[in-house]
Amino acid sequence: MNAQITSLLTAVAVLGTSATAQAGRRNDNTDYADVISSRPIYTDVRVSVPREECYQEKVVYDDGYRGRDNSGVGAVLGAVVGGVVGNRFGQGSGRAVATAAGAVVGASAGASIGRNNSRGYREPSYGYEERCRTIEDSRYEQRVDGYDVRYRYHGRIYDTRLPYDPGDRLAVNVSVSPADY
Repeated sequence: MNAQITSLLTAVAVLGTSATAQAGRRNDNTDYADVISSRPIYTDVRVSVPREECYQEKVVYDDGYRGRDNSGVGAVLGAVVGGVVGNRFGQGSGRAVATAAGAVVGASAGASIGRNNSRGYREPSYGYEERCRTIEDSRYEQRVDGYDVRYRYHGRIYDTRLPYDPGDRLAVNVSVSPADY
């Protein structure tokens, strides 16, 4: 019985070694040809290159402070001054009319002056701030798209295009079939 097990194990070992040796080979129909030339084929490719462009922009700094509205105070002061002036130049019964007219004109002028009073008003200030933007520049590059390969196999010369440079030797598939008579 030990002899049978030993024979069986020996057969399995021989078959396993044979299968491993065959797995290491590419293909029974593969051979190698000598490469005569390999010329790269170039394609122009558009490449986008972003760059940042910065510049100084003039800006207005307006803090919104305008001071108090003095139109009410100006109207009262204008009415008093206008009334005094009107009273001074008016005569007789026209004095009351001149006083009233002076008060009205003075109130209007005083309100206008109070609104435009520059006390507390600030002019807006100006400055510069940096602004940036991204600009896409384009350029063209040549990239390898494949290789035109010329090779010799058993004295005959062949041409093919490959996506890679094969080096000095090129693996080729060989098949044999019966000739027709």
